[in-house]
Amino acid sequence: MLPLKILVDENVPYADAMFAPFGEIRRFAGRTLSAAELGDAQALIVRSVTRVDRALLAGSQIKFVGSCTIGADHLDMDYLARSGIAAYTAPGCNANSVADYVISVICACGDRLEVLRHGGRVGLVGFGNVGRTVAERLARLSIDSVAYDPLLAQDSDPRLSTLDEVLRCEVMSVHAPLTTGGNYPSYHMLTAKQLSSLPDGALLISAGRGGVIATHDLLALKQQRPDIHLAMDVWEGEPSVDKHLADLCLIATPHIAGYSLDGKVAGTRMIGERLADYVADIGSGELALPEVALPRPSIDLKAEGDNALLREAAAAVYDVCADDKRFRESLLAEDPAKQFDALRKHYPERREFAFCDYRGAGKALSAAQLNLLAALQGSK
Repeated sequence: MLPLKILVDENVPYADAMFAPFGEIRRFAGRTLSAAELGDAQALIVRSVTRVDRALLAGSQIKFVGSCTIGADHLDMDYLARSGIAAYTAPGCNANSVADYVISVICACGDRLEVLRHGGRVGLVGFGNVGRTVAERLARLSIDSVAYDPLLAQDSDPRLSTLDEVLRCEVMSVHAPLTTGGNYPSYHMLTAKQLSSLPDGALLISAGRGGVIATHDLLALKQQRPDIHLAMDVWEGEPSVDKHLADLCLIATPHIAGYSLDGKVAGTRMIGERLADYVADIGSGELALPEVALPRPSIDLKAEGDNALLREAAAAVYDVCADDKRFRESLLAEDPAKQFDALRKHYPERREFAFCDYRGAGKALSAAQLNLLAALQGSK
């Protein structure tokens, strides 16, 4: 069957190198891909903005679909299975990137870091790859967390609890995938009535899928409880965004929590590995994927106190306030939805904390400081 003809979203990094062993690569714009563009391609590599279903694939030669993202709500998995089309996502590929985002938001929002490191808690909605990674990263920073995930047995992890318990936390971070079926659909699962149970001055972070919280409920919540602060990365109706809601947010970003370069490369590799398995399964031989080695940036730090050092280290690698500024400017454009996609397409190179080397500016960091920075990076 080799060489394959492979269609790849233009925003998948290092795809030319990663998928070159399999055959001919052609790029496409993910938001506007049409059935007519598929041609005689046999493999389709997408991101979350491309809806892959019967309307797109019927009559095509596509036999493999890979999404370099953690979610599958844009894939009609039932149709793909019925049609004999191999379909894969990249679960967990950007979990560390999202954890970096959550930590950066906490560091950027007043004294949240101090509150959480002195007995406060983060409540997590969704405890899959991302939610679990966020919890583990917070724990290394001496921040307690509790999680709600109705798809998991509550006794399977000591951090799992009820939604009511999560709603009592000073910070609530939502990482649930978007689902509309099953016993616990997540679409509009969080209402204004529930969210109004958050304590005074709570921070609500939304970094899963926009449809998990209804926009009108968030607007109602802010009217009822102006003391509750919002940090929104995902939006119902993307790429269109409710500007009124964005204006009410403490931090607003264009669905880029998981957009680190390291996370994207990990997603590309995971789908490359699945394609290699597929090729081997159909008897076309085994292929070795090329290695992608990214340089490690060196970061000089000056701060002395623990929390000041964490803030400086986080902002030096990923300044979430810069993303907030660019996004707010884009909402003033003639076509904000177009700018939403442009911000994602031309997103600045962002590295993860774990892939940077920290050092003291002018003097060596102490053992205690190095241990604290290792915790920020996710090391034990």
